[in-house]
Amino acid sequence: MLTPQSLFIEPPRRDRITAISGVVQRRPIVLVLGMHRSGTSLCAHLLSALGVDMADKIPGPPATSPTPDNPRGHWERWEIVEFHDRVLGLFNRDYWGRFHDFALPVAWWADPRVAQIRREIVAFLGQRIDDSYFGFKDPRTVRLMPVWHQIFNELKLAPKVVLCLRNPAQVARSLHARDGLDPANGEYRWLVHMIDFFRYASNFDFCVVEYEEWFENPAANIEKLRKFLDLPWQQSEADLSLLLSDIVDPSARHDDPGRREASQPLVRTLYKLAGRAGQDATRDQIAYIVSQFVSFQQLQRPLLQAFESVANTAAKYPEVEQEATALRAAVGERDAVIEAADARAAGAEGRLAEALIEIDAALRAAQAEVATRDAALRAAQAEVATRDAALRQRGRAAARDSGEGAARGARTRRRHAGVAGRNRSAAGNAYRGSAGRKGCDRCVPYRCRGSGETRRTEWMAAGRHAVPR
Repeated sequence: MLTPQSLFIEPPRRDRITAISGVVQRRPIVLVLGMHRSGTSLCAHLLSALGVDMADKIPGPPATSPTPDNPRGHWERWEIVEFHDRVLGLFNRDYWGRFHDFALPVAWWADPRVAQIRREIVAFLGQRIDDSYFGFKDPRTVRLMPVWHQIFNELKLAPKVVLCLRNPAQVARSLHARDGLDPANGEYRWLVHMIDFFRYASNFDFCVVEYEEWFENPAANIEKLRKFLDLPWQQSEADLSLLLSDIVDPSARHDDPGRREASQPLVRTLYKLAGRAGQDATRDQIAYIVSQFVSFQQLQRPLLQAFESVANTAAKYPEVEQEATALRAAVGERDAVIEAADARAAGAEGRLAEALIEIDAALRAAQAEVATRDAALRAAQAEVATRDAALRQRGRAAARDSGEGAARGARTRRRHAGVAGRNRSAAGNAYRGSAGRKGCDRCVPYRCRGSGETRRTEWMAAGRHAVPR
C-alpha cells in the first residue's frame, strides 16, 4: 500500500549538481518558464534589455506586429515553440486541444518521432548558441522537460531557469478572457504546469520572479535577475529605472480585485509554497504534493483512456452531423424532384386524359365521316352500276345501229358500183363512137391530145362526165 513516505520524492542536492557541472565546462542557457499569462513575455523582454539573447523575432508567425493580447510582444523563439507543438501534437496534447492538461504517456520521450524532433532542436541550437548568454521563453517547456534534459547533455549546456509565478486566480481570469477557457480549468492548467516544473526542473538552478512584484516593486525583481544570472549593467541606475518604467506598463495589468485566491485548496497551497521554493522545508512539501499528484495521474489513466475514446467519438459528431445534413439536403432535393416529377406526371396525366378525349372525339368524328363516305361510296357505286347498265344498253343500241349502217353502206356501195359500171359502159361506147376526134369539147381538165389507147384511158378516168355526144 502506498504511503506518503513511499511517494516522497527526495529533493535535489545542489552540491551534487555543482560537482558535476564543475567537471564538464558547460555553456549557459537561460530558460524563462512558468504558466501562460504569468508574465513570461515581460520577463523575457527585460532579460533581452539586460543583454540576454532571448528572441529573433518579436511577433509570431504569420503576424507582422504584436497581437492585442500581448501588445509588447511574446518574446519567444518561434522555432522552439513549433518544435514543442509538434511533440505535444504527437500525443494529442497540443495547447488548443481538449487533452492538453492530461499527463503525457509514460516514457513519451523515448518515442522515435520525439527523438527525431529532439535532433532537429539540437541542430537548431547548435547553430544559434555561442559563448554569450542565450535563452528562450515558452511555457510549454515545463511539460517537455525530460527531452530537454537530453538536449542539455548532448550540447553540454548549463540551464539557468527563471520561474515566473502569478496568482492562479488571475491566471484563470486572463485565460478565460483570452482563450475562453473555463476558470476552473484555468486553475487546473496552472496546477499541472507547476507540478511539471517542480517534477522536472527543480533540480536546476532557478529563481522565482512573481508577476505582482513587477508592478509593486520592479527594482527588486530586476535585481534578483541580475544577481541570479550575473548580468552586469553598464549604465546608470537612472537608466535602469527608465528602462523599467518603459517596459513595465501598469495599464497592461488587468487583475480582478474580486478574485484574490484560487477556488481549489490544493492550487492555493501550491501557489503559496512556490513563492518560497528556495527554502528546504518548502521544497519537501512541494515534493510531497508532486508525488501525490503524479500518483493521482496514474490512477486517472483508465479514466483518461475512456474519456479520450468518448472524445474521439464525439469529435466525429460534427463530421457525422455534416454528412447527415448533406444527406438530409440530398433527401430534400430528391423529395423536391419527386414532387416536381409527380406534378409533371399529374400534368401529363391531365394532358393525356384531354388528349384521349380529343382522340376519342376525333375517332368518333372520323367514324362518322367514314360512315358518310361509305354511304356516298355506296351511292356512287349504285350510280356507276346504273351508268354501266345505261352504257351497256347504249352499246347494244349502237351495235344495232352499226349493223344497220353497215347494211345501208353495203347497199349504197352496191348502188354506186352499179352506177359506176353503167357509166364506164356508156363512156366506152362514147369513146368508140368518137374515135378520131382530137379532143372532147366538154372535157376541159382532160383535153384529149392524140389518140390511141392512152387517150382513151385518160378520158375514161373522168367518170363523172357523160358520154360525149
